Amino acid sequence: MLNFKKIIMKKNRYTIVFIFLFLSFFSCKEEEWLEEDVLDFYSAENSYQTFDQFNQAVASLYNLTDLYNVWAALYGPFVWNFSTDMAYAATAATAGLNSYSASLTPENTYVTNIWTRYYSIIFDANVVLGRIDGENTEFDTEEQRTILKAEASFLRAFSYRNLANLYGGVPLVLEETTEAKRDYVRASLDEVYAQIISDLEFAAANLPDVGDLWEEGRLTNAAAYHLLAELYINTGEYDKAIASATAVIDNPDYALMTSRFGNKMNLEGDVYGDLFRRGNQNRNSGNTEAIWVAQYEYNVTGGGRGSILTQFLCPGYYNLTGLDGKPLFFAPTTQNGGRGIGWFAPSDYVLEDIWESDPNDMRNSEYNIIRDLVADNPESEYFGKNIVADNAFDESGNTIYKRYWNAIFAKATPINDFPDEVFVDFETGEVTRNASQTFRDHYNIRLAETYLLRAEAYLNNGDLANATADINVIRARANATPVEEGDVDIDYILDERARELTWEESRVMTLNRLGLIDERRTLHHPFNNGKYESYPIEDYHNLWPIPNREIERNTGAILEQNPGY
Repeated sequence: MLNFKKIIMKKNRYTIVFIFLFLSFFSCKEEEWLEEDVLDFYSAENSYQTFDQFNQAVASLYNLTDLYNVWAALYGPFVWNFSTDMAYAATAATAGLNSYSASLTPENTYVTNIWTRYYSIIFDANVVLGRIDGENTEFDTEEQRTILKAEASFLRAFSYRNLANLYGGVPLVLEETTEAKRDYVRASLDEVYAQIISDLEFAAANLPDVGDLWEEGRLTNAAAYHLLAELYINTGEYDKAIASATAVIDNPDYALMTSRFGNKMNLEGDVYGDLFRRGNQNRNSGNTEAIWVAQYEYNVTGGGRGSILTQFLCPGYYNLTGLDGKPLFFAPTTQNGGRGIGWFAPSDYVLEDIWESDPNDMRNSEYNIIRDLVADNPESEYFGKNIVADNAFDESGNTIYKRYWNAIFAKATPINDFPDEVFVDFETGEVTRNASQTFRDHYNIRLAETYLLRAEAYLNNGDLANATADINVIRARANATPVEEGDVDIDYILDERARELTWEESRVMTLNRLGLIDERRTLHHPFNNGKYESYPIEDYHNLWPIPNREIERNTGAILEQNPGY
């Protein structure tokens, strides 16, 4: 019988002898033997050579910009609103930035994270701009190279614009950072503005017209001209601001939407509401008003993150308790706007004041601002009744800061249009906790704002007639009463921006660049005007503090703090 164990042992002895002889033979050539013959790999040197590689890098800049400007919850789009005259943090008196004097400090996480995030975009844009003209780069056409440079220039400018509006003069970093640097110094605000304008002028000259755009969501020259209009206002160059805005407004490819459109145009509603329905933000829906849109594709790999504006702004109505001590609603539902949590709440200025002169303004219609709901809990004695009109609850059932009920802004939630995956029960409309985002694309720039920027430039240039005319173009679309010339000033323009651009514009950017955050909050923020508290706010709060972390790390030079902090 064959001894299988012995065969294995004998074979192992031969193998050991072979390995010993092999190693002995090659030991004198160890370095040569271990030398790698690399066939293919990515390195810092070859990762930026082709159009596809640079296109991926620019796509990443878009992704980060959209993330920090639209999707990124607290550290971005929501602080743009609840720190202003528009809204307040509704969970507690000390929450958010209800008290600038107590919370807006150099150690504040908003202050630190927003600074860091926009500089991360700038650093990545510098890599693209610093390498795209390298001798080993390969593009099918020079037009490809130029457009990518223009996109990176715009996105760098946009980040610096946000930093300048928040912090004032900041360090200008315009080349790729390849090693640790601890000697940053602040440029003046004028120097920062000059750099932003330089980048935007290059972008305006080289970005495609909207008719030549190869992909939804990418930048056009109109976006650059729009932002140039704002920057020229900041620098006092009002004729240039007017010309830049006019280049957009007079472009025949853009127009305000004045008729019903899109996928829900046959339902009850109006054209203003159509602008914010799911699927209606891009040009393929017939929308000629959108200039730059942050893209989101639900349930698609790489489709981006949705805006949780629904969660943060919409009230937690399903938590309301009626005067009979029972819940007024059985659950969050699609027909009532999903599952808002009410982290922040609109101020009386947004809910009431701006509509007093013209309550029939379309933007204040029952389709766009829902001010009452019908109780749907069968166990409540208010079942089937209006919770506001029938006085179904009081402050004890709502919370002192109106977190559970104020109003529902339809542009902040897809009422009756949530995806199937978030439903608990299709028959009752009950939805899960995941019904807390908008599930749609979002505007970064819309033509209506271009008109209002031009109106601001006309006003500052002493041309009250044309300023009034531009405002009335917006008001005409909303079926609102035309404003008279004698009523137009910067406060009126800010009111019109609040009516038209509610929860779209970066309100803190607008008020900071105008130096009006203290004045407007004193008038309209309930934690400054005495409604809830009378927290102090000072003129120096028109700029945020430089993050203390950045000052401490900058050991090679002095990074000066803003006055007052």
